[in-house]
Amino acid sequence: MELSEIKGIGAKRLQSLNEMGIFTPSDLLLRFPDKYIKRSTLLSRDVKDGEIISFSGEITTPAKRSYIRRGLNVVNCSVRNNDINVRCSWFNQPFAARSLNVGDTVYVIGKVKKFKSSIQLTNPTFVLPQACDGDVIPVYKTPIPSRTFAAAVTTALENVKVNSFIPKSVADKYGLMPLQTALKCVHMPRSENELSVARRSVAIENMCYVITSYRLLKNDRRDFEYTASRECVDKFVDGLPFPLTSDQMRAAEEIVDALKSDKLTNMLVQGEVGCGKTVIALLAMYFAAESGYQSAIMTPTEVLARQHYATMVKLLEPLGVKPQLLCASMNARQKEAALFNIKYGLANCIVGTQSLISDGIEFKDLRLVIVDEQQRFGVNQRAKLENKGGKTDMIVMTATPIPRTLALSLYGELQQIEIKSMPSDRPKVHTSIVPQAKIQNMFKYIGQKAAVDERTYIICPRIDGGDDELTGVEDIYNMLRKSELAPYIGCIHGKMKDADKNEVMSAFKSGLIKILISTTVVEVGIDVPEATTVVIYDAERFGLAQLHQIRGRVGRGTKESYCFLIENDDLPQSAERLREFCTLTDGFSVSELDFKLRGAGDFVGLRQHGSGNLEIDVDIIERARTLSDAVIADGTATEYIINSLKSPEFIRSVTMN
Repeated sequence: MELSEIKGIGAKRLQSLNEMGIFTPSDLLLRFPDKYIKRSTLLSRDVKDGEIISFSGEITTPAKRSYIRRGLNVVNCSVRNNDINVRCSWFNQPFAARSLNVGDTVYVIGKVKKFKSSIQLTNPTFVLPQACDGDVIPVYKTPIPSRTFAAAVTTALENVKVNSFIPKSVADKYGLMPLQTALKCVHMPRSENELSVARRSVAIENMCYVITSYRLLKNDRRDFEYTASRECVDKFVDGLPFPLTSDQMRAAEEIVDALKSDKLTNMLVQGEVGCGKTVIALLAMYFAAESGYQSAIMTPTEVLARQHYATMVKLLEPLGVKPQLLCASMNARQKEAALFNIKYGLANCIVGTQSLISDGIEFKDLRLVIVDEQQRFGVNQRAKLENKGGKTDMIVMTATPIPRTLALSLYGELQQIEIKSMPSDRPKVHTSIVPQAKIQNMFKYIGQKAAVDERTYIICPRIDGGDDELTGVEDIYNMLRKSELAPYIGCIHGKMKDADKNEVMSAFKSGLIKILISTTVVEVGIDVPEATTVVIYDAERFGLAQLHQIRGRVGRGTKESYCFLIENDDLPQSAERLREFCTLTDGFSVSELDFKLRGAGDFVGLRQHGSGNLEIDVDIIERARTLSDAVIADGTATEYIINSLKSPEFIRSVTMN
């Protein structure tokens, strides 16, 4: 069955699905619902501020659209459940007014905002009923309507048969729910208990696939060798404009030892923000180049790719290495030259974004693959780059350290390197929560820093305003344009073209812009030594690991730096969490706290075509490891897993019923 054969999936919607990585029925089934609404819920006036509620209710007041100011409108109506009226507001969503009529039933899910005795929801998700609905309604956040997506999933479930890679005898022995049944329960749950069991079953099977893949790769023998001598490591280190730390030297030695062994390297390098992982990656690439091979490093953003390329030119070109950049914003002539250099070996150290895994990219002799900020990529993306070179060595790096207990459970025999020591000249970064009453004092301080050419990041969780619970880049930018800080400001976000983002970042680095208002697009790897202050709005909305990543944008020069957290939530647990974060200075302790508070999902990064919101915890990983032992011992799935790494997916096959 093709996606185009499914009713409701026309050419435009098919393109939207393709853009989010959905090309086949199995991809469709692996895109799980983002939320579920329970129809039978009876609301209570005792619901707490900040609580997520879902319910079925009757619309009791007309959905009216009002204009607040230019570019900002709101639709308001009331929905009644259990004799409780809930006021719902949607900002810049005019379709809500056209869809909601007095007397109609609607399913709603959102976060409670209590005002005295009233219950309010801002920008809740709403779904209109259908005759086939059960008690639990799945909601999909996709470019096509949720109901259309759900109908397409139902059609796929009715017309294809899904086979697991795990042999039936092994699955039965370990009590695993049949994958076809589990997927149906996830998308069409009859009860909350059934949904929970199904999600855990799919999570265990997915995790088993990943762990088994790592273990099989670990034991794979290389059919090539690195001929470079260990003296070239000394040559690289001697040419650096700074000394390496003891952890960096140890990491370099362990990487070279791994590359010189007879087994393919599959290594995780995790280290503190700013600890110097990049220079170790470049050393490994130089070692590969001296052996006559190509290497490639993939980054999550073009800004970071260009930064790595500049470092390559500075450190590797003097050693005779030929670096090459490949990214989306390059013009046709630049791309053509880059592809030629890569294909015919005129470039031996390549850096780029996901452009590196495009179908048209050919390498002459790719043997070393490095993925920077690995948590930003799925297994399939990493494997696609590996498969550009046949048998290749893989090094993944992250500045979001994985808690040791989780790393041991997840990766097992995968070689891990920790870089904890920091360069001796790195300053301390002070972190504090700024109360609303002192925000103007904070901006005065930022202005003083700008006057002496120190830079500031202001990070917001979204681009545009309109939601009275979240702060947008445009909100802050428009506010500061009317202040004394106006000459210093600029903004950047993910909807901008790559060329425009690069121009803004260049202006920030050079000092033409001294205060950069941004979304988390600057979260990873950006190196501006003059940046000494970072402000994070709505800090309670971020995970602690992400807050630490953002905090790592400052303190990269020689001056003491500051991280200011502004919270927009008066829940006691949020305040306590942020206060504890302020006391932690290294990523390893932050990751342990985040793991304790939020579980393992934020660290794993194992999505297959958008299949997560799978909740991953240590129990699931341990069960997956036990299952992996049985799968490898059985042997019948080993060949499938190795072959599937060319197009990773833990579903063995999808066939017509």
